[in-house]
Amino acid sequence: MSDEVAGIEPGRIELFVPPDWFDLLADGADKEATRARCAEMIRLTYPNTPARRREEFVDGLMKCHECYLADGALMYGVITAPLPSTGAQAVWQVQAGVVAVPQAPDEVDLGELMSRVFDAQLKGQVAYVERFTTEMGIGIGFLSQPPVPVPEDWEEEVPADLRTGLAGALACPPEGGKGLLVIGTCLDPHQVRELAGLVAIIAGNSDFLPAAPPTPSDQ
Repeated sequence: MSDEVAGIEPGRIELFVPPDWFDLLADGADKEATRARCAEMIRLTYPNTPARRREEFVDGLMKCHECYLADGALMYGVITAPLPSTGAQAVWQVQAGVVAVPQAPDEVDLGELMSRVFDAQLKGQVAYVERFTTEMGIGIGFLSQPPVPVPEDWEEEVPADLRTGLAGALACPPEGGKGLLVIGTCLDPHQVRELAGLVAIIAGNSDFLPAAPPTPSDQ
């Protein structure tokens, strides 16, 4: 898959996200700036949590930053806020990246694409798929509530029906070639529809832009 993406013509993308969006990758490879933003977000989100515990949360986010930056992700957003509809706490993660899509995107097999981009375990886990119009032209969205894999050496008791919420949307130009894949996960599987709405908004309103013209220093 990486070879296919490497063959895509370089360009830029205008991501459509909420104005108060927290993007873990906004500072790129600047770890110091990223850690400072993460620490402030955790402090505001968990003001009554002991400082040592908050530092562990920041360490976890920095590990995510390292992994997603190395994988070439464009965005990694975190949402920890009460939902307006129910007041329930949302713990969502949303990521986005460019993927190679067939030249005939109307024939995209979303299950196959998901298994190639992420993991074969996702194939067959997509419960609902819907097509919609995007700024790029074509959109395909899905949502699911797949079971959470538990390591064999996990010692704590885990419910047999433990599930998570998974939603994604692929937006691409009519001619195919490349697309923006936005994936969201939530700890509460019952929040997957609200999560799917956010994912669809991000994918549906984002757009690819031409590559920036070279500056005099580049020539």
